[in-house]
Amino acid sequence: MRAECGTSAVNDPGNIRDKVRLILERANHPNTPQAEAETAIALAFRLMQKYNLNDADVKQHEQVNSQNDEIEAIEHSIFGPYRVRRGSLFYVIAQAVSCACFRENRDVGTDEVRMVAFGTARDRHALEVLFQAAELLALRMMPPGDRRFRTSWWHGFNAGVGKKLTKEQKTIFQETPGSQLVLIERFERASSVMFEAEPSLSNTGSSFINNTDAYGAGHSAGMSFSSGSNSLGSWQRSLGSGSGSRG
Repeated sequence: MRAECGTSAVNDPGNIRDKVRLILERANHPNTPQAEAETAIALAFRLMQKYNLNDADVKQHEQVNSQNDEIEAIEHSIFGPYRVRRGSLFYVIAQAVSCACFRENRDVGTDEVRMVAFGTARDRHALEVLFQAAELLALRMMPPGDRRFRTSWWHGFNAGVGKKLTKEQKTIFQETPGSQLVLIERFERASSVMFEAEPSLSNTGSSFINNTDAYGAGHSAGMSFSSGSNSLGSWQRSLGSGSGSRG
């Protein structure tokens, strides 16, 4: 059974609370750049005001169970501009946090990109938080330009995020002996469950770039993304109050 996240049920109060919680969680993390944190907090409070939520409504009542290694799937629906590129970003981050992932094309409207990710509760949580943070960073840093320019920028941004997360992952492997084998094992189990559930999957990915300047700018922006200390290996975060103070 798959859990749904993203914008597929945007007016569901539970989904709104979860989204605000994830945004504030990223904003209050001490490793989040100040500008990114301020953008996240502003977005969170706009959502809280729009849906009449208070701090108590969005506090995380249940911590991610770091001992639960069962592989399960979530669906994440993406709507709006550059949804294909944003779906690619979701895939890039999924790979970095030991989640197996594919794009679902069955019974999906032309205005939707639906991504399906398989992983442990901890890894799925990391995927949701990092994807939300990366989208916020892209929103803040995307330069003006026509659609072709911005599409190339997105290609570069996704590549930059992937490269930065890989670099951070290598640092974790060096600092924590044995962690690489643990993450590889989790990814292999997630992949096994995914292919068991979807035996007809095949890799048809491709990448086209029509503006090298835009790609380079996007790549630089993506390289500025940070997952936060040790987040790729063990993602356990507590939700702050959502105030401007970040401790």
